[in-house]
Amino acid sequence: MPLNAEPPAPVGPLDPTTVASNPPQGTAAEMPDEARHRGMTPGGDRAPSDGGSMRPLVVFLVAAAVALVVSIVFALVHVGNERERAQLADARADVVQAVDEGRAAQEGLAQQIATAEQVLAASNGKVVDAAVRVDLVAHIAAAKELGAMRPPAIPEPGSAALGATEDIDALEAEATEWATTMRTTATTLVAAIEDVQASNRQWQQARKDAKAKATAAAERTKKAAAQLKTAKATLTAVTAQLKISVRDSGYTLSWTAEAGAPAAVRKVLTTHRAEGQAALAVGTNQNDLRSVQAVVQRREAARAAIEAAAWEARATVADGSNGRLDVDKLCKVGVGPEGQDQYLRCDAAEAWKKLGARFKAEFGKPLRVEYGYRPYDWQLQALDEFGSGQVAAPGTSNHGLALAVDVPVDDGFRFGQPEYAWLAANGPEVGWHHPEWARAGGGREEPWHFEYGG
Repeated sequence: MPLNAEPPAPVGPLDPTTVASNPPQGTAAEMPDEARHRGMTPGGDRAPSDGGSMRPLVVFLVAAAVALVVSIVFALVHVGNERERAQLADARADVVQAVDEGRAAQEGLAQQIATAEQVLAASNGKVVDAAVRVDLVAHIAAAKELGAMRPPAIPEPGSAALGATEDIDALEAEATEWATTMRTTATTLVAAIEDVQASNRQWQQARKDAKAKATAAAERTKKAAAQLKTAKATLTAVTAQLKISVRDSGYTLSWTAEAGAPAAVRKVLTTHRAEGQAALAVGTNQNDLRSVQAVVQRREAARAAIEAAAWEARATVADGSNGRLDVDKLCKVGVGPEGQDQYLRCDAAEAWKKLGARFKAEFGKPLRVEYGYRPYDWQLQALDEFGSGQVAAPGTSNHGLALAVDVPVDDGFRFGQPEYAWLAANGPEVGWHHPEWARAGGGREEPWHFEYGG
């Protein structure tokens, strides 16, 4: 549109009087060529400018400029709007991501709640701290409430609810808070589950430890009972052996005195015999292991001392005759049931050893000697115990020469038993035989008695 252009004067019919009174100064034809080229009038004046012919151009240029400005402004406004919409779209994408993360956490709550309820049921009465279960119940309730909550709505950019930056800021704050609440709830629920599980493991470990402790205590009690039983059995055996040693030492003292043994050695034996009698008189608490073991040790020591002193006394009257052999020239073949060392003449002992190896290969057990060499004082004691019809007269027994053995009846040496039959059949190969008087129908019938003939 024209900008501040003054409109031309109106054109109407010419007034004749005006024309007559103002005749033209001349025509172009009447003007010189030079004047005409200089834009001069015929009268010599400069020809006026033709403003009327320039005005349309000016108007066009102004209109074009205005249109250009309007286009630029519109383009700038459009670009600004597009940039704002892009920014809103980007911000909305962040909000969508936050909501998606919160929704994922919300969807996971269902499984976590199921797990929590299972843990809660399984741990009832099985935790060391009941407070953790109370805490888990509260977290389950909160998770269930949030699990039903709808996520924030997310409008499209440019809509009435999302048309400006402040709209997206408020929406982002709401979505972030919702997602954070979901994640926090899920995290705290998992932590509460783990607390209950940890407390349950502690409870289980405590029960395991208590069970192990009880088992160990029971094992100790069982072991102590077994030890006490063994100790009492040992006490019984040692007591019986000590009684025999005390008894036999009386025969030893009497016989060695008659045979001329020195008083000093007999005094030693007498002293040990008195200690043995005192040890037998000592009481013991049969239910206390240490008490029983202490008495066992004392009685065993007294028995060993009596036996050693008895052999010393016998050695002083040894002359090589029946019952008076020098024990240092004999060979040990075991310990009898009364705790006394058993001896044989060394050639007889060697043959017995060979026979024992074959016996063990056959029966898987040793060939034991219950009685071997029988000193004169033991022969006296046997005569008193069994009578003259059952034992040889003192000084006449092959036991007194260390050439006879009695084997344990309980090891299978009875008539008709395979052990007896084997020994009777194989013994002669190495010089050991079962005498006729000891065989079935032989008179005294002693399946346990064997003699060495070389």
